[in-house]
Amino acid sequence: GRLLEKSICDFFQKDQVLCFNAAKARIGYCIGCFACRVKTPGKCIFEDDMDEILRAYVDCDALIILTAMKYGCHSSVTKCFLDRTIPLETPFLRGVDGEVHMIARYPRQRRLLAVAYGDSLDPDDCIVYNQLIKRNAINLDMKRHKTIFVEGGEDIQAKLARAWRDL
Repeated sequence: GRLLEKSICDFFQKDQVLCFNAAKARIGYCIGCFACRVKTPGKCIFEDDMDEILRAYVDCDALIILTAMKYGCHSSVTKCFLDRTIPLETPFLRGVDGEVHMIARYPRQRRLLAVAYGDSLDPDDCIVYNQLIKRNAINLDMKRHKTIFVEGGEDIQAKLARAWRDL
């Protein structure tokens, strides 16, 4: 994970990129109180590193997620981070392809790039994870998203370049 994180930060060094490691950040669990939607709009009741991360997110053009993938899912740390992005949504609803989703509080044309890694990735898990990323992109109001899968010590520079260009 650390070598991939360094590769990604090195790759995007020419762009303005804020790299943070959710595993090292102080991020509490979402308790689902939804105060961030109605009581303190856009602000979680918990004061931790997510305050700074969400402020940076408001002005960003892309979100890049690096996560270990198990059984077609994010790591628990990544899931915790994504749960805590609820303040980015309003309590109002919109229809997307026959489904109901929240409306973004800070609309902007952002992109989502997910880099999922593991020692031996199962093709069925990759299909499930692609669907998960698609769902996350809808929930985060991102029209463009891409997933890269990295196994073992595979070099990801070429994959990153292709994915970023296509995104």
